[in-house]
Amino acid sequence: MTDIADEIADWLYPTIEREMNGAQVLAKDGDLLRNLGEKTLGPGGGERFIDHISGSSQVKLNIIQRYLATRETVVAFRERIASGEPLSTEDTLAFTRATIRDETLSEVLSYLAAGYYLRPGFREEWRPTPP
Repeated sequence: MTDIADEIADWLYPTIEREMNGAQVLAKDGDLLRNLGEKTLGPGGGERFIDHISGSSQVKLNIIQRYLATRETVVAFRERIASGEPLSTEDTLAFTRATIRDETLSEVLSYLAAGYYLRPGFREEWRPTPP
């Protein structure tokens, strides 16, 4: 699953950045988001709506960054093992933690990507590598 998770991360990060930047531009450019927020959340909801979009996107970006950092750790440990380098007890524990975190974050990425799957332009933006 991690190969597909790597592709998802590579595609999803710039997609979410564009989403966040677009929301910020709309917030500065006009009252569209504020009006939508006011209608859905009530008085004062415009700013909360904009904050929600930015905050939600930032959390998604943080998850992707954490996945990529964890992935680097797992790959580094695997390279050490493949080269025959012995791992200390602490290294083995760190490798185990990173592997579990890697699998968990791979699942989270799949769920994040599922939310973007039906959006317009998805097929044009993300072309997975054939197996």
